[in-house]
Amino acid sequence: MEAFVKKQLELLQQEREAEIEETRAWQENVSLKELQRKGVCLLKLQVANQRTGLYGRLLVTFTPKKYDPEAVLPSNSFGSGDIVGLYETNSPSEPLATGIVSGITQKTVNVAFDESHNDALNLGSECTYRLLKLANDITYKRIKKALTSLGQYHSGPASNLIDVLFYSSEPKDLVQSRPLEFFNLALDDSQKAAVIFSLKQREVAIIHGPPGTGKTTTVVEIILQAVKQGLKVLCCAPSNVAVDNLVERLAVYKEKILRLGHPARLLQSLQHHSLDAVLARSDNAHIVADIRIDIDQTFAKMKKQQGKEEKRSLRTEIKGLRKELKEREEAAMVETLKRANVILATNTGSSPDGPLQLLPKDHFDLVVIDECAQALEASCWISLLQAKKCILAGDHKQLPPTIISHKAAANGLSLSLMERVIEKYGDKIVKMLTVQYRMHQSIMQWASQELYGGRLLAHSSVASHLLKDLAGVSITEETSIPLLLIDTAHCGLFELELEDEQSKGNPGEVRLVDLHIQTLIKAGVKAQDIAVIAPYNLQVDMLRQCLRHRYPELEIKSVDGFQGREKEAVVLSFVRSNSKGEVGFLGEDRRINVAITRARRHVAVICDSHTVGNHKFLKDLVTYFNEHGEIRSAFEYLEDIVPEKYSRENDSAGKQDNQTQKKFVAKIKKSESEHSSNPTQLDSNIIGPSDCRGEISCACMHRRW
Repeated sequence: MEAFVKKQLELLQQEREAEIEETRAWQENVSLKELQRKGVCLLKLQVANQRTGLYGRLLVTFTPKKYDPEAVLPSNSFGSGDIVGLYETNSPSEPLATGIVSGITQKTVNVAFDESHNDALNLGSECTYRLLKLANDITYKRIKKALTSLGQYHSGPASNLIDVLFYSSEPKDLVQSRPLEFFNLALDDSQKAAVIFSLKQREVAIIHGPPGTGKTTTVVEIILQAVKQGLKVLCCAPSNVAVDNLVERLAVYKEKILRLGHPARLLQSLQHHSLDAVLARSDNAHIVADIRIDIDQTFAKMKKQQGKEEKRSLRTEIKGLRKELKEREEAAMVETLKRANVILATNTGSSPDGPLQLLPKDHFDLVVIDECAQALEASCWISLLQAKKCILAGDHKQLPPTIISHKAAANGLSLSLMERVIEKYGDKIVKMLTVQYRMHQSIMQWASQELYGGRLLAHSSVASHLLKDLAGVSITEETSIPLLLIDTAHCGLFELELEDEQSKGNPGEVRLVDLHIQTLIKAGVKAQDIAVIAPYNLQVDMLRQCLRHRYPELEIKSVDGFQGREKEAVVLSFVRSNSKGEVGFLGEDRRINVAITRARRHVAVICDSHTVGNHKFLKDLVTYFNEHGEIRSAFEYLEDIVPEKYSRENDSAGKQDNQTQKKFVAKIKKSESEHSSNPTQLDSNIIGPSDCRGEISCACMHRRW
């Protein structure tokens, strides 16, 4: 354990430095407009509202134009919990303050500033500001603190759990007193077995849930059974979306649940379960509200005063009011926290630095971590140190946690707790769910054979369902098959070769995706039921440029962005097509598993079988599609294909193509930027006859110049 803590702290520091370096590079080398296009900066904001929030924090609402109700924020990646710097528009240097995004809509962004800023922060209603995302040091500090606490842990509720998870002792069973009466009567046999097994384990149990096997359904049943036994449960997941999913499922059973975190992070239908909402309904609510009003009024009065003595007196008054506010809120919090049977939060939101510090150290009996395979192990220890038993749920055959530092990932930071413990104990602590309720059996069978030991079984309700079975969908060749592979081998549809572009794109595959989408839509498949997935962001951008104006409800995302989702039909563009046979991170088995298993009834893979055939896992996928699905050549779709051996007449032509490709991508990016500010602009205006040459010509326009 000591060695683990030491190594994890080193790797965590590497990751932190990589994150800071990435942010610094953005700030120093990229223009503000480009930062906004990347989604990490919001420009020309005005203050719409200021008020005192929970714990006396200053909550500020920013809008793009204060007096224009139709003004919307540009497309961005801001989310609840992000750390942001606040700058004056005409002051490019130091931020006025740093705050935390507490909520964001299409038209507003709310930021909470610490109480230390409140006196000094004087925001004018007529001034303009910008917000810039900063490296999140709160998450880093909480994880680091948890690791340090783990290294110094000697006695407490988690002692036996720590011994098992670091191999000092073997996991043990508990005696089950009587048969369970299940809350959910629709559970299948493998789900019931997983519930029983989890409750019998003394220190740790793992629920391995392959795609579509009802993992969350099983986790909810375990939580309900634990509460029935009188246990207090802390339930966590690495993302707000995953936590909200559990809140939504548990709410159906009218259980006493409490969601930590700002209400703006929750679905509107779940906001009444948040700590803020429950406190607002408590007996102390009116008193607390009156104190907040007094603080706001006194603060407004102080801003109007000119004399130093008067200001000093009012500051003292505000300080006293904040102290009373904090005491009242803490008393209400303690009562609320103790009353709840299940408290839910993100991994970092479960930190003892937050509201949970008000509870006794041995308050929780059980920690449940959902989507554990997607979380840094170090982040799991924030909650694990608070109970004597844990249940981990997830699928370590899907994508691991996202890590910026390649060095840290390679040295072990990407190894999840779930995967590490399974490697040690295997079936002693694991129950795998084996009946899946999402995919056609032909789609499922590939994943089952390659990654899940052939143990998955498609439920009868989905085993043979196809697109043609959907209401309004006609019977065609495409809607009658679950598996289709469109092979671009020897068609000259090469990936873009751009030295200054880290990502990859393939215009030829964009054309093929477009044609297949057209075929599905024409057959009656709704755009909202289709996902287009590519492993590279540049290809995602190109696909959006080509498709979004005609099919606004069509979802086009990277593989990472679609984990945890599902659609009736999935179209995959593998992108890589080159003479060297390089597949890059397309060779990550778990990434391909996620991509394929998002589909319910139909998967279409577009790839160069010659290129991907250099990687065994991908070659086996092509072989499986050949044996169980339909294979077509890109020649059947594109009449203007230039065969591979004629695609480059000489070196100078190759160089000319490379320059053409750079112009092509530059126009894609320019149009992306213009589209975000002027959505009505016609995409067809961006490409002209002089822009393209050879097989990469006008991928978005379906014709050759």
